[in-house]
Amino acid sequence: MSVALRSRRRLLAGPLGLIALAMILGSVLFMAGGSAHGQQPLVSTNPVDIAAGSQLFTAHCESCHGYQGKGGVPGAPALVNVGAAAADFYLTTGRMPLNDPGNEPLRHKPAFNELQIRQLVAYVNALPEITGIGTAGPTIPTVAPQCQTATPDPNNPGCVTLSEGQQAFAINCGQCHQLGGSGGMLSKGNVVPGLHNANLTQIAEAIRIGPQPMPMFSPAQLSDHDMSAISHYVKYLQNPASPGGLGISHFGPVAEGFVGIIGGFGILLLAVRFIGTRG
Repeated sequence: MSVALRSRRRLLAGPLGLIALAMILGSVLFMAGGSAHGQQPLVSTNPVDIAAGSQLFTAHCESCHGYQGKGGVPGAPALVNVGAAAADFYLTTGRMPLNDPGNEPLRHKPAFNELQIRQLVAYVNALPEITGIGTAGPTIPTVAPQCQTATPDPNNPGCVTLSEGQQAFAINCGQCHQLGGSGGMLSKGNVVPGLHNANLTQIAEAIRIGPQPMPMFSPAQLSDHDMSAISHYVKYLQNPASPGGLGISHFGPVAEGFVGIIGGFGILLLAVRFIGTRG
């Protein structure tokens, strides 16, 4: 091999090595989604997603909600103005589709995968533009982070605390969902669901859209800060600390008192019978 050829190869080795390194780093960042630009938005506006969502809607939703979500079967509301939050909530919690529009939608395993849900949400969100009717409802909310301290962190003014969430939950939610988030029953057979399976986004969505029989809380009624605090507190309730001992499924003081009464009277009854037989 000539000296000139070796020199040319040495000159090319450096630039080629830098190009190869740049390509490797770019591939890693792309696959990991390391930059903010690589993250998908909460609600897609991609025409491809909207078109795919339209096909899914026609196949699985149009029979009840009508053509382009304008309404159809009694009991199935029009969807042209419900917004992305409602579509995402009902689909990710498996409340839709329903076999009977007259039934109360309860949580089940989702009928669609994540991509299909994203496409359906994109289509429902685009319905006001497609139909020219009204404007879209609430979009998928963003939940603020939880503070790393028990009190508000001055270095992170956008964070929320569990104590703030507990106070807001007790005032606005505890009457129906119980203070432990276990749910209950209302009149006319309506079920108040337990909150032990919801994620942060689903909790925030429920606050903003008010899935029946729950009322809707607008930002004027419940600020984004309180919404985020409630979401984190409900998430905490799914695996709360038990400093006092056995939590008894964390149903709350009524259930614990009931267990105490039954257990206490049971022990007294056994003691009376034991003393009676010995006498």
